[in-house]
Parts: sequence; structure tokens; C-alpha cells
Amino acid sequence: REDDVLVYRLVSSVPPTASDFLPAKAEHPERNFKPDEVCAACGVSVFRSVQDIIKKQSLYKALRSKKVAIGQITCADGLVLETFKPSHMTWWLRTSTPHSNFTEYEGNGPE
Repeated sequence: REDDVLVYRLVSSVPPTASDFLPAKAEHPERNFKPDEVCAACGVSVFRSVQDIIKKQSLYKALRSKKVAIGQITCADGLVLETFKPSHMTWWLRTSTPHSNFTEYEGNGPE
């Protein structure tokens, strides 16, 4: 993959905070993930396409109150792998400040 990746993430806070970047496994410790889901559940979901993240948001009631944030991920921030479809990526954090490069997406930037 490229060294820097522009991605979108659903967040609760504007500006985003570290708590907006918890892996599903940390956010839902009571959930029993299937064996093939555990690896992805230890990472953070991001999308390369704003249309795809907005579509995902519209499908799940729990996500509708969230905001879309846009940010740049570098190699120093952790590992990113294309997982699932259409433009979903899993980001395994290496940084304690993943939110520092993210701002609210206001619908007039890269798509």
C-alpha cells in the first residue's frame, strides 16, 4: 500500500478524540466475535470513499448520529489493510493519538 492514505471514519466527537478510534473488540468486549472476525475486530474501520462510509452509516441506526471525519494515515500511525468491500480498510493503530490528523468532513474535499 501507499505510505500515506486519505481515509474517512465515523466519529462521535468534533473534533475527534482518541475514544473515537477504539477497535470494535475494545468498544464491545462482551461481543463474541467469530474466529475469522477477531483480527479485524482488533483494528479500526476506515473507508477510502466518502460515499461508501455515508452509505454504511445510512444502513445502521446506531451510526446515523455520528459525524464523518477525514484524515491522513501514515506508516508511523500503524498498519492498514483493505478488508471487506467496497472501500473498507482496517487500521491497526501504532499511535496513541490517531485522532490528531482527523477533522470533520464537511462535504467539499477529496472523495
